[in-house]
Amino acid sequence: MHILVRCPKCDVGLPVRGDKAPAAIACGRCGRNIVLTFSGAVRADQSVDICPVCTGADFYARRDFDPTIGLTIVVIGAIVSGSFYAFGRDLIAYSILAGAVLIDLLVYWQLKDVTVCYRCHTEFRGVYERTALAFDLNTADVLEREYARRTGKQ
Repeated sequence: MHILVRCPKCDVGLPVRGDKAPAAIACGRCGRNIVLTFSGAVRADQSVDICPVCTGADFYARRDFDPTIGLTIVVIGAIVSGSFYAFGRDLIAYSILAGAVLIDLLVYWQLKDVTVCYRCHTEFRGVYERTALAFDLNTADVLEREYARRTGKQ
Protein backbone atom coordinates (compact mmCIF):
# COMPACT_ATOMS: atom_id res chain seq x y z
CA MET A 1 0.00 0.00 0.00
CA HIS A 2 1.26 3.47 -0.85
CA ILE A 3 0.46 6.09 1.77
CA LEU A 4 0.83 9.86 1.50
CA VAL A 5 1.21 11.17 5.05
CA ARG A 6 0.40 14.86 5.59
CA CYS A 7 2.59 16.68 8.09
CA PRO A 8 0.36 18.05 10.89
CA LYS A 9 2.44 21.23 11.08
CA CYS A 10 3.11 22.31 7.48
CA ASP A 11 0.76 19.99 5.49
CA VAL A 12 3.49 18.72 3.13
CA GLY A 13 2.93 15.24 1.67
CA LEU A 14 5.38 12.53 2.73
CA PRO A 15 5.22 9.20 0.83
CA VAL A 16 5.47 5.98 2.85
CA ARG A 17 5.07 2.31 1.87
CA GLY A 18 2.80 0.32 4.15
CA ASP A 19 4.85 -2.87 4.00
CA LYS A 20 8.14 -1.07 4.76
CA ALA A 21 6.75 1.54 7.10
CA PRO A 22 8.98 3.04 9.77
CA ALA A 23 7.81 3.75 13.31
CA ALA A 24 8.32 7.49 12.72
CA ILE A 25 9.29 9.86 9.93
CA ALA A 26 10.67 13.39 9.96
CA CYS A 27 9.12 16.09 7.81
CA GLY A 28 11.58 17.37 5.23
CA ARG A 29 10.17 20.90 5.35
CA CYS A 30 9.60 21.73 9.00
CA GLY A 31 11.55 18.92 10.72
CA ARG A 32 8.62 17.70 12.81
CA ASN A 33 8.85 14.07 13.90
CA ILE A 34 5.66 12.17 12.98
CA VAL A 35 4.97 8.96 14.86
CA LEU A 36 3.26 6.29 12.73
CA THR A 37 1.17 3.41 14.07
CA PHE A 38 0.41 0.88 11.33
CA SER A 39 -2.18 -1.86 11.74
CA GLY A 40 -1.62 -5.32 10.30
CA ALA A 41 -4.35 -4.77 7.68
CA VAL A 42 -2.67 -1.62 6.39
CA ARG A 43 0.77 -3.28 6.33
CA ALA A 44 -0.64 -6.25 4.38
CA ASP A 45 -2.66 -4.03 1.97
CA GLN A 46 -5.91 -5.73 3.00
CA SER A 47 -7.96 -2.76 4.20
CA VAL A 48 -7.73 0.72 5.67
CA ASP A 49 -8.94 0.37 9.23
CA ILE A 50 -6.82 2.74 11.35
CA CYS A 51 -4.97 5.86 10.18
CA PRO A 52 -1.27 5.55 11.04
CA VAL A 53 -0.93 9.30 11.72
CA CYS A 54 -3.96 10.27 13.82
CA THR A 55 -5.19 6.75 14.76
CA GLY A 56 -8.66 7.70 13.53
CA ALA A 57 -11.03 5.27 11.85
CA ASP A 58 -13.07 7.70 9.74
CA PHE A 59 -12.32 7.69 6.02
CA TYR A 60 -13.89 8.76 2.75
CA ALA A 61 -13.29 7.69 -0.84
CA ARG A 62 -12.66 10.02 -3.76
CA ARG A 63 -11.22 9.74 -7.25
CA ASP A 64 -7.44 9.97 -7.40
CA PHE A 65 -7.61 13.14 -9.47
CA ASP A 66 -5.75 16.39 -8.95
CA PRO A 67 -8.42 19.13 -9.11
CA THR A 68 -5.91 21.68 -10.46
CA ILE A 69 -5.41 19.56 -13.58
CA GLY A 70 -9.15 19.36 -14.18
CA LEU A 71 -9.56 23.07 -13.64
CA THR A 72 -6.65 23.80 -15.97
CA ILE A 73 -8.24 21.74 -18.76
CA VAL A 74 -11.56 23.56 -18.40
CA VAL A 75 -9.95 27.04 -18.16
CA ILE A 76 -7.84 26.46 -21.29
CA GLY A 77 -10.96 25.24 -23.08
CA ALA A 78 -12.86 28.34 -21.91
CA ILE A 79 -10.11 30.70 -23.12
CA VAL A 80 -9.88 29.07 -26.56
CA SER A 81 -13.67 28.89 -26.73
CA GLY A 82 -13.96 32.55 -25.75
CA SER A 83 -11.68 33.63 -28.57
CA PHE A 84 -13.88 31.85 -31.12
CA TYR A 85 -16.97 33.31 -29.48
CA ALA A 86 -15.50 36.83 -29.77
CA PHE A 87 -15.22 36.35 -33.55
CA GLY A 88 -18.83 35.20 -33.88
CA ARG A 89 -18.10 31.48 -34.22
CA ASP A 90 -20.61 30.40 -31.58
CA LEU A 91 -20.97 26.77 -32.62
CA ILE A 92 -17.20 26.20 -32.66
CA ALA A 93 -16.87 28.00 -29.32
CA TYR A 94 -19.49 25.82 -27.62
CA SER A 95 -18.03 22.68 -29.21
CA ILE A 96 -14.55 23.45 -27.86
CA LEU A 97 -15.93 24.10 -24.38
CA ALA A 98 -17.97 20.89 -24.46
CA GLY A 99 -14.90 18.99 -25.69
CA ALA A 100 -12.78 20.30 -22.81
CA VAL A 101 -15.41 19.22 -20.30
CA LEU A 102 -15.71 15.81 -21.98
CA ILE A 103 -11.92 15.29 -21.85
CA ASP A 104 -11.95 16.27 -18.19
CA LEU A 105 -14.73 13.77 -17.44
CA LEU A 106 -13.09 10.95 -19.40
CA VAL A 107 -9.84 11.39 -17.50
CA TYR A 108 -11.76 11.57 -14.21
CA TRP A 109 -13.66 8.31 -14.83
CA GLN A 110 -10.52 6.40 -15.87
CA LEU A 111 -8.87 6.95 -12.49
CA LYS A 112 -9.16 4.71 -9.45
CA ASP A 113 -10.40 5.64 -6.00
CA VAL A 114 -8.20 6.74 -3.14
CA THR A 115 -9.12 6.49 0.55
CA VAL A 116 -8.55 9.65 2.60
CA CYS A 117 -8.58 10.21 6.37
CA TYR A 118 -11.08 12.87 7.43
CA ARG A 119 -8.87 14.17 10.25
CA CYS A 120 -5.33 14.42 8.88
CA HIS A 121 -5.93 13.96 5.11
CA THR A 122 -3.58 10.98 4.84
CA GLU A 123 -4.15 9.27 1.48
CA PHE A 124 -4.11 5.48 0.93
CA ARG A 125 -3.53 3.85 -2.47
CA GLY A 126 -3.38 0.11 -3.05
CA VAL A 127 -5.28 -3.00 -4.14
CA TYR A 128 -7.23 -3.35 -0.89
CA GLU A 129 -11.03 -3.58 -0.84
CA ARG A 130 -12.60 -0.11 -0.80
CA THR A 131 -15.08 0.23 2.08
CA ALA A 132 -15.04 3.99 2.70
CA LEU A 133 -18.13 5.97 1.77
CA ALA A 134 -18.27 9.19 -0.21
CA PHE A 135 -17.23 12.51 1.34
CA ASP A 136 -19.56 13.95 3.98
CA LEU A 137 -19.12 17.67 4.68
CA ASN A 138 -20.56 17.55 8.22
CA THR A 139 -18.25 14.70 9.27
CA ALA A 140 -15.26 16.49 7.74
CA ASP A 141 -16.08 19.73 9.54
CA VAL A 142 -16.34 18.07 12.96
CA LEU A 143 -13.30 15.78 12.63
CA GLU A 144 -10.97 18.35 11.04
CA ARG A 145 -11.63 20.84 13.85
CA GLU A 146 -11.06 18.15 16.48
CA TYR A 147 -7.74 17.15 14.87
CA ALA A 148 -6.65 20.79 14.50
CA ARG A 149 -7.24 21.41 18.22
CA ARG A 150 -5.36 18.24 19.13
CA THR A 151 -2.33 19.09 16.98
CA GLY A 152 -2.28 22.79 17.86
CA LYS A 153 -3.11 24.10 14.38
CA GLN A 154 -6.15 26.03 15.64
